[in-house]
Amino acid sequence: MLRKHQNENIPRASAESAVIAVKSGRATPYLFLAPFMVTFTVFFVAPVLYAIYLSLFIPQQVNGNLTQVFGGLQNYEWALQDNQFLKSFIHIFFFGIIQIPIMLLLATILALILDQMVDGFLKRFFRTAFYLPYTIPSVISGLLWGYLYSLNLSPLNYIIQQNGGQPINFLASTPMTLFVIGNIVTWTWVGYNMVVLFASLQGVPRELYDAAKVDGATGWNVIRYIKLPLLRPALFLTLLFSIIGTSQIFAEPFALRSIGFVPNDITPNAYLYAVGAQNGNYSYAAALALVLAAVTFIFSSFFLRIIARNSNDQ
Repeated sequence: MLRKHQNENIPRASAESAVIAVKSGRATPYLFLAPFMVTFTVFFVAPVLYAIYLSLFIPQQVNGNLTQVFGGLQNYEWALQDNQFLKSFIHIFFFGIIQIPIMLLLATILALILDQMVDGFLKRFFRTAFYLPYTIPSVISGLLWGYLYSLNLSPLNYIIQQNGGQPINFLASTPMTLFVIGNIVTWTWVGYNMVVLFASLQGVPRELYDAAKVDGATGWNVIRYIKLPLLRPALFLTLLFSIIGTSQIFAEPFALRSIGFVPNDITPNAYLYAVGAQNGNYSYAAALALVLAAVTFIFSSFFLRIIARNSNDQ
């Protein structure tokens, strides 16, 4: 009876301890973190764990029925030998080498121009106008630009035909399709990166500009020796985000499929979508997604290490 009475007091003591913790404020940080942790666990940790679990199985015919059989790391071995999957990495690699510098160069130029403008309506108007494409969903952007490059609907082809030329099929090959995707991505993200860089420029103390003017520095010298060096951290940040975003391109090629030629291996995400949604091999698609995430993580970590080393050297 004494032991039973003691066991009944344990929940009561735990509840009292919890109440005391809340009243004393010790539990306050955990209460603030709880909504984020629950959301993070449900929508990120749980899907990743399920993808890892799913990637360990392979579909096989057993007694005439297609069932999932434990295959260990077989899907990962197939992924590393999949020519289409590897080709998609080559596509996105060369895409990023060309598109990312152009996008960040345009964003930097626009940010510098805005920083030079006098505060007023025009400055607010252009800042909003440049940022506006980022607010448009990627699928809609893909469709809008896709019609511009469509063989039969493109106004560019209409102008060419009116002048006696032959229409151009902008979506006839993989390089041309990558060019169209690059145009869409650049149009979408230049404004976003411009806002990040412009915000960084707004944080530069105006005393530096005044001191430079006293020393006789011209506009170009101010940009070269003050603004661009101080923009370096923001440029590294936008470059890192651009690298990660480039590896995840999917909406643009998906939207363009209804208009022209878009191969399944145009990007890694497009290929794993074709494997999972079109071919129904969800376990192999999960393995491909995890390989893509691992490659992106390794490349981003390597890039961050290079940035940290350069910062320490300086």
